[in-house]
Amino acid sequence: MMVGMRTGKVARIADRVRKELGELTPQERDLAVKALRDALYERFALDAATSDPNQMEACVRCGSIRIIRKGRGRDGSQRWKCMNCNRTFGVRTNRVMGMSKLKAGVWMRFLECFVDCLSLRKCAQRCGVCLKTAFLMRQRVIECIRRYTPVLRSEAGSCVRLDETYFRESFKGDHTKSAVFVMPRKARKRTKSLRKRGLSKEQICVATGVDDTGRSFLTVCGRGVISKDRAMSALKPHIGRGADVLTDGAPAYVKPLAELGANLTQTDADDHAINRVNTLHARLEDFMFGFHGVSTKYLQAYLDWFQWLVAFTDGFGETDDDGLLARQLGKGLYRIRRRDCQRMTPPYMDYWRKAA
Repeated sequence: MMVGMRTGKVARIADRVRKELGELTPQERDLAVKALRDALYERFALDAATSDPNQMEACVRCGSIRIIRKGRGRDGSQRWKCMNCNRTFGVRTNRVMGMSKLKAGVWMRFLECFVDCLSLRKCAQRCGVCLKTAFLMRQRVIECIRRYTPVLRSEAGSCVRLDETYFRESFKGDHTKSAVFVMPRKARKRTKSLRKRGLSKEQICVATGVDDTGRSFLTVCGRGVISKDRAMSALKPHIGRGADVLTDGAPAYVKPLAELGANLTQTDADDHAINRVNTLHARLEDFMFGFHGVSTKYLQAYLDWFQWLVAFTDGFGETDDDGLLARQLGKGLYRIRRRDCQRMTPPYMDYWRKAA
């Protein structure tokens, strides 16, 4: 009975909106639709971010579970005090939409652009923000979704396929006003070839693994051909004892996998045994192509974004409704601030210091 009453109320509201829109001019109708969309976005974002405002599991700053209730804020919301870092916080502290000066509707429009993998200029145009703000919004969304991306952790009986892919080292961006970074070489166009042929140290290695269920990992692990130490640091969080591992003939995997207790099988590069990894690399190449190059210092962030998209589209994560990303953003914590992005320097710069 209650469901029928609610359905009738919704139908009456929809009819009234149609009638009102029909009496407007085309220009007024566009403005009304935009305002209605923004109102729905704000309501949707509020519901996603405040699912249970009276419950808090840990301190949003240090992660300690030793927290107690500490009065209420000006808006009446519950506040807590951490007994570890001795600081107070609320439901909005360090939350993206809680601390941002942008309206929730702007964040919802940006999430649409984020899922569609639009360029920063298109995101800025659709959301009505500047290019720097759109970039910072992208970094904060990526930081929030990292904790929700399914992690590959193989155990005994599971099969994992390993391989590497390589990206050109990139210093993309305007560094003329930077106080912490100086270009170690002359800038070059994207179409210009590298100074060294083959898999040189001017390319960044990304270790990749895919299991039988489709879960994967992509980890940036240094310059040039992968080494034993870098392979160990990349594989240790993902490969468990007793797991079956397939790779090509790369010798760097032999010792690390033996120490991890995995069963290694190496095949020829022309064999189809690691086609799952090659397919993932092809999808990654298509994903990166739309950005016309990614700065090396942000490469891991874009790999995390790609992994989330793979989990979202292939159904490995919690993808039961369209509010998934809004909930992740609303509940997500962020650490990166604008000044942190400005002070971030490219990794693996020892190579250029030695070459100088």
